[in-house]
Amino acid sequence: MQKNNFFFEDHFIDFKPLLLDIGEKYLLEKGSVVTDNTGPLYLYYVEKGIFKLSVDHTEGVSKTICFHGEGSICPYSLSRPIDGTFQIDVDFFVITALTDIETIRIRPEDFHQALKENPDLSIAMLNYVIMHSNLSMRELLTLSYDSAFIKTCNIVYIYTHYLNKMGINLTQSEIGEIIGEARLEVARSLKKLREQNIIKTSRNCIEVLDAEKLKLYCNPDFV
Repeated sequence: MQKNNFFFEDHFIDFKPLLLDIGEKYLLEKGSVVTDNTGPLYLYYVEKGIFKLSVDHTEGVSKTICFHGEGSICPYSLSRPIDGTFQIDVDFFVITALTDIETIRIRPEDFHQALKENPDLSIAMLNYVIMHSNLSMRELLTLSYDSAFIKTCNIVYIYTHYLNKMGINLTQSEIGEIIGEARLEVARSLKKLREQNIIKTSRNCIEVLDAEKLKLYCNPDFV
């Protein structure tokens, strides 16, 4: 993951042979939810595809937190399977397959044993959890102090560099879910960027015409 920008990838690629040894290849269909608690819970190493981690409010509002691509693992809290005490991304968040995902599925107890036997994997997981924690803290600051325009610029930059290249198209409402703003504020911000010839848009698609100018509007912690 580069900086702290909503998209996690490549972090566990060096451990893929080990993960394959303790897990099994498993295909998740688009739309699958791996945190629904309807059956046994597993950790999933992403070989190909994208997960979305989000939180649903009781009033029906959804907030997208981040995305997990190739070389990532989720739910990460299952790496410490002690009576569900630390299962925050399972108990409070929803992890959904945005695409069909080729994974290595691993039982929590097997992954935990691998952590105890492999210090490098343990340090990698610790770093991974810290990255998620840092993202949450930085997002609190962003939601508190950055304008809707800056937050839109942040996600447009990230979206076009990561998600859109993998065939993920977001609506204005979905962008609003990620940055915590109403669709109307997103529409106004995109209009401003279009008027400055920084982007052009088509149906659920955004193309950046001037990435350097876009970056000038972004919060530097997110690009």
